[in-house]
Amino acid sequence: MMGTFKRYVGGALAIIVCAAVIAGCGTVRQGDTVVIGVNLGLSGTGMSYGESTEQGIELAKDRINEQGGLLGKRVELVSVDNHGNAEDAAAAMRQLAMRRVTAIIGPNLTECAMAVIPDAQAVKIPVISPAGTHPDITVDAKSREVYKYMFRATFIDSYQGRAMADYAISHLRARTAAVIYHKNNVYSGGLAEFFKRGFLADSGTVPLFIGIENDDTDMTAALAEVRSVACDVIYAPFYDQWAMKFILQARKSGISQPILGPDGWNGVRMAREIDSSYLTNLFYTDHYANDTKEKLSEEFAEAYYGKYGEWPDSYAALGYDSLMMTAEAIKRSKSGDPRSVAVELGKTIDFEGVTGKISLDTNHDAIKNVFVLTFQKGKPVLLEKRPTGEL
Repeated sequence: MMGTFKRYVGGALAIIVCAAVIAGCGTVRQGDTVVIGVNLGLSGTGMSYGESTEQGIELAKDRINEQGGLLGKRVELVSVDNHGNAEDAAAAMRQLAMRRVTAIIGPNLTECAMAVIPDAQAVKIPVISPAGTHPDITVDAKSREVYKYMFRATFIDSYQGRAMADYAISHLRARTAAVIYHKNNVYSGGLAEFFKRGFLADSGTVPLFIGIENDDTDMTAALAEVRSVACDVIYAPFYDQWAMKFILQARKSGISQPILGPDGWNGVRMAREIDSSYLTNLFYTDHYANDTKEKLSEEFAEAYYGKYGEWPDSYAALGYDSLMMTAEAIKRSKSGDPRSVAVELGKTIDFEGVTGKISLDTNHDAIKNVFVLTFQKGKPVLLEKRPTGEL
């Protein structure tokens, strides 16, 4: 599917990195290529995110090579499927380290991104998570120390949780909210807390805040609880596959209130797989919209459609920006040495991406707009952009 990718299958016990490899990962790359690693879930959990992200990365690689490559060399991508599994993501990180890559793009999923932190720090190779939004991906939760080799191309969950709460209060005139989340999922639970804090800070109330298991029985019980309380909106911070099931069951059970969600909803996939009659009164935060008013965004969308025959989702856009942002850091490093590239990534200011202007703060988190979208006639539609600096 990816043409020029070199892809390897990851596995939790696939490889053990020896001390010599770790010591050598900081050396300047030789040969006629600059090798970039890709560590994404291309099967299993989060596959829809991984496939789109990989396609965005591939498009960026094409663009870079058409413009002469990096440091006088062509860019080569080496991709390892982490299956959406934390152990396999760590194993993929070690495989890519042995390939002597200059930088690694991915993982996306929170658990997978957290799993690669120890190896990234040990081998001193910068890791850029295109869509990992949990705060702990770049900063140690206990010591508050910034991970020197962990970066992201996106805003963090505290921003998108607060943005959705603010939108519910100011635009939907909501005063009460029910929150339903996966209690065993770090991403979902974190977003639930951030939304709740933001909603309460805006003088709202949360009469229902429940964590559920990943099964239909628990979902049915949770929806029964929603129907039993008075709430203006429902916040459901799930990944896309579960979000689609939740929305369908909620609407079929007679729940008509606005349902709110995060970037994990993946609106483009929803538009493809859910009947448009159910895509009503839905609002979610995201990283990207095909905004015809933004030249760079529109050019990206056209190029993506020309290559793949479909319009990009936010994960494709984040993958594209991740490689382009990394390419700028490699150019500034003038060597391709991973440690130098990490330093330059940390200096990213006002990078013009297809998801908007990106600057990295001292925590290696992206300062950029949070997009709020809905569906009209079964298609994702941009409602507004909320600067993270105002949240």
